[in-house]
Amino acid sequence: MTDVRRPEAWRGGRVIGLLFVALMTPAAVALAVSAFRARDVPTAFVAAAFSLAIIIAAVGVLQVRVLERVEPNVEFTGARTILRYDRVYDRLIRVALALATVGGVGFVVLVPSGVIDLSLTPGQKVFFPIGVAVIVAAAVYGEYARRKYGPPSITFDDQGLTHHRTASDTEIRWVDIARITAERTESRPARDVVVIESAPDSPRYMLGDAPWYTPGGAALYSMLRFYWMNAESRTELVDGSAAERLDADQFADTGR
Repeated sequence: MTDVRRPEAWRGGRVIGLLFVALMTPAAVALAVSAFRARDVPTAFVAAAFSLAIIIAAVGVLQVRVLERVEPNVEFTGARTILRYDRVYDRLIRVALALATVGGVGFVVLVPSGVIDLSLTPGQKVFFPIGVAVIVAAAVYGEYARRKYGPPSITFDDQGLTHHRTASDTEIRWVDIARITAERTESRPARDVVVIESAPDSPRYMLGDAPWYTPGGAALYSMLRFYWMNAESRTELVDGSAAERLDADQFADTGR
């Protein structure tokens, strides 16, 4: 793909991405040192699993939010064009979650019994396993939902689009769209979002994961606006040529 100009309202996620990596790196190093110095296998195993999970997740964040090295994962099937998260990022995060789950199960099971040799106060030995158990449960459910409902995706056809987010779908018809804009939320941390407006009495829909589909999300934003404004070109979404246009970044914006 060639570079696409970022919408003026967007500022990207490099600062947040770098901050995440900066905060996670000391934890990963500390866990790696604990694994190396551990005198028993359970402690080394749990510490190493957590350390690797953090490192791999940090690499994924660096790739998508800092370096913006995202390769559109496009599939054409059944007269529909399906866009999914960058393959490398998706695999990295799944591996990181798997390692965190394995390490978390070991932590939850072994810490209360005192098997793991970590510097924890009596209170931490009670509350930390509870917190880790919640995280493990969320990770397990996330993988379960992914296998049952499919990974995050945006499905396009000549009638509209469907934004799939793990266990929920939002369907929007092209003819119902009144406006598509790029905004940066005021929430903290701020996010670059694609805002899709339809009927006056309908709530605005915010698509907040655009940067995971295309570099910085700019190409996806241009793609959405192009097919909204050019009804005669929507046949490309059902004949497979939309993927070629996305790869070449050939989405002219009339500024409507």
